[in-house]
Amino acid sequence: MTESPTRTGFFGAEPAGAVRGQTTALLWLVLVLSLASLHPVFVGIGWWVAGAVVAAVVLGGSLVVRALGGASWLGVVGGAVLGALVTTAFASGGTALLGVVPTGATFARLPELSAQANAAIVEGSAPVEVNDGLLVTVALSVLVVAVVTDLLSSVGQLPVVTGVFPALVLAVPTFVPGVVTSWPWVVATVLAFLVLLMVSTGRRPSRAGLVGAAASVAVAGLLTAVVPLAGVAPLTGSGTGTGLATGVNPIIDLGDDLRRGAPVTVLSYRTDDPQGNYLKLVDLVDFSGRTWSPADVPLDPLNTLDALPDAPGIDPGTARRDVTTDVTIGALRSPYLPVPVPPATIEGLDDGWRFVDESGVTVRSDSEGTQGLEYEVTSRPVDPSPEQVVASLDDTGPDMAPYLSVDEVPQSVTDLAAQVTAGSANPFDAAVELQDFFRDGDFTYSEDTPVERGYDGSGLDAIETFLQVRSGYCVHFASAMAVMARTLGIPSRVAVGFLPGDLQGVGDDAAFRVSSDDLHTWPELYFAGLGWVPFEPTVGLGAPQQYLQQTGVEPSDVPSDDASTSPDASTAPSASAAPTSAAPGASATPTSTASGQGAGGGPVPTIALSVLAALALAALVVPSGLRAGRRRRRLSASPPDLALHAWHEVVDTARDLAVPVTAAMTPPAVADLLAQRLAVLGDGAAATATTSPAPSPRRTATAQEARAASVALLDALQAERFGAEPAARQVQADARRVIAGLRASSSVGQRLTATIAPRSLVGGTEAASGSTA
Repeated sequence: MTESPTRTGFFGAEPAGAVRGQTTALLWLVLVLSLASLHPVFVGIGWWVAGAVVAAVVLGGSLVVRALGGASWLGVVGGAVLGALVTTAFASGGTALLGVVPTGATFARLPELSAQANAAIVEGSAPVEVNDGLLVTVALSVLVVAVVTDLLSSVGQLPVVTGVFPALVLAVPTFVPGVVTSWPWVVATVLAFLVLLMVSTGRRPSRAGLVGAAASVAVAGLLTAVVPLAGVAPLTGSGTGTGLATGVNPIIDLGDDLRRGAPVTVLSYRTDDPQGNYLKLVDLVDFSGRTWSPADVPLDPLNTLDALPDAPGIDPGTARRDVTTDVTIGALRSPYLPVPVPPATIEGLDDGWRFVDESGVTVRSDSEGTQGLEYEVTSRPVDPSPEQVVASLDDTGPDMAPYLSVDEVPQSVTDLAAQVTAGSANPFDAAVELQDFFRDGDFTYSEDTPVERGYDGSGLDAIETFLQVRSGYCVHFASAMAVMARTLGIPSRVAVGFLPGDLQGVGDDAAFRVSSDDLHTWPELYFAGLGWVPFEPTVGLGAPQQYLQQTGVEPSDVPSDDASTSPDASTAPSASAAPTSAAPGASATPTSTASGQGAGGGPVPTIALSVLAALALAALVVPSGLRAGRRRRRLSASPPDLALHAWHEVVDTARDLAVPVTAAMTPPAVADLLAQRLAVLGDGAAATATTSPAPSPRRTATAQEARAASVALLDALQAERFGAEPAARQVQADARRVIAGLRASSSVGQRLTATIAPRSLVGGTEAASGSTA
């Protein structure tokens, strides 16, 4: 007699195949709804479509294999293979056979894709522009989640556990600065998951279940709509939703931060400089033509704050000032530390912070945030006399190729730079001319005009339009001057930080207050002997350094025999002291790309290693968890089919313990085989007097109970299947006794294998050992 291919489902009596299809469809729906909650994090919907397609192929492929009669584990494998092929289509870039079969060239693209994803994660802030690397990262993540979800649902029959993955996805926006959780997607995901549980368990919604569902939706909506989770600092775990959060590349959202509305106090400081200090966060060196970004260099664990290097390129004969500043951070969350430049000493911080020599002694942490910090900085800015400026004009510095790199500059920008500086006697005077061009010309400051006219940003297109419209804010002024300087052969970079702020209080209570409105960018240009010189081209903001005056001196007229002002070989900036990406033993002129490859790190490789470690751990833990869940569910099942569920569990346990049960055996044949194994426990028939002691009374009693329970369970199964006599719950207790006897009759190795790698997960015995009789 064959078991009825129907079951009572959420919508009444339904074929088992229909229930499988409904469950699979709901699993997919839950995944894609939770994935949609990430829409504030990414630009566009292409990433979501890719994830939805991968999940559909994995789950749909597995369903088709099972519908054709394949085992559940075979369906998981089939879905995983199909999903991998689709993911290859996203990653191949035309290198795959037939578009989906990876080749050596496809694998060779992986480092490039990893670097692209790393750049998007490190340099960007939400919403992130999705490049090919990030798209592939999303597809791979969905592939792994979909395969594990299918494994838990179809093989482990634990759909409730699959809720862990959408829950993790829904939590992602709460840890991204500036992103608010989209509660409608949270509610939709919760509702879909509740329907999934009802369909997969075959239970109609009770009044209590409906009340619980309503309560779950209400709590989810309340938490995501009211609680300011988006203000939680991603590094410190504390903060409020009203603070200022900067990514590793703060210039990305600087305009939005300036237009945020009511200003927020981000820090305060006391200083012995009556004019206050510019506070730098990060130097932006690499220019892609679309945006500026920090140099791609890893933190060196040896670069502690105990001994900061001197700022590169400054001649010992150049006059400098000593400035002491005590900083207290408020609502600022950043991986970079705001410091007056160039810092000579920093006190009051723990070991989580490192200096970045390659970017001119800025300070960064890969594990901590700035919020709540208090520290003291001694800085030594240059204050050269006119004579010292003139003396530096003929100095020869290190190779500054990374700070001169700029491609495809519009001809109008190059021509304008040459026109503005046509009468300059030397590069220093040309830089002063550029600064005066912006500050003393017909430029105006506006945070809104670039948005209204469609040129907001720091790329070449934005710079060209800005120079025509002549209205923008600090990003446009700094980017334009830095690019124009590079076209003139003057090394440049863009600094991101804060204006000095407003002085409040008097006497001992006087302190500068810095708000979100003081977030600022300015260009720094390199001159050998003076180092990195800050300029202030933004009209109406800040004040240029007093020594930024025209010299009128041709470089050939500079005296060269003054030992007090000419750097010697021992003090001239070296490749290691210069602000480049060079590492010991490397070329003196590496590019940022090379340094990034040399690092071999970044978020994406780290995430990949973490995923591999998690998968390795899951390979040891998940099978035993799936098997334990199946056992618990069978031995606590509700009528009907109590005996059938209990019998299935006994048979699967026997297979796990290496009892040679085959698909061709009838239940009586299986019972005879179990009795033979239990006989080993009861009378020691398989042992010899020389290898094993006589069985103990306790073991004999266990064997007798197990054999009796086996007979009782077989009788209940046959009565239930042939006589339509419902089994009593006693069959579940009988099954436990049989299982206990089987385990007691097995060796330690057999029990360990049954726990870690249960055979029953990769091949069912239901059809041959109880589904038919």
